Amino acid sequence: MSHHHYEDVIDTSKKTMEKLSKEEIDQEIEHLENKKAQIEKDEQIKNKKAFDLSKQLEKLKVVKEKTEKAIIETQLELNKYCTHEKIRTENRNYSGGYLDRAEYWTDYYCEICGVKVNEEVTYGGFA
Repeated sequence: MSHHHYEDVIDTSKKTMEKLSKEEIDQEIEHLENKKAQIEKDEQIKNKKAFDLSKQLEKLKVVKEKTEKAIIETQLELNKYCTHEKIRTENRNYSGGYLDRAEYWTDYYCEICGVKVNEEVTYGGFA
């Protein structure tokens, strides 16, 4: 026999032939009202939490936008003044194939501002 949550409301398994007393009905009504009040309270708490989190998220988005704008402005200002005096290199390779020669790339980046200032390529393989 399947069991549904609404079958828990009033246990009629032992009372199939007898009527429920007024006191039992009143107790059940009180029980259901308490249950309803708790459900409503739980929903209010969830809704308040969701509302508070949405407000916090909006504030964080504003801070993020301001930060991103400040980063762009600072990067542009840095690009005006950086002389790229401190350089680091990064190497990358393409191994080539049957008809393609290997390529060896060297990229030169400014360590201060991060701009790629140059790149060089040499070719390997068959002549």
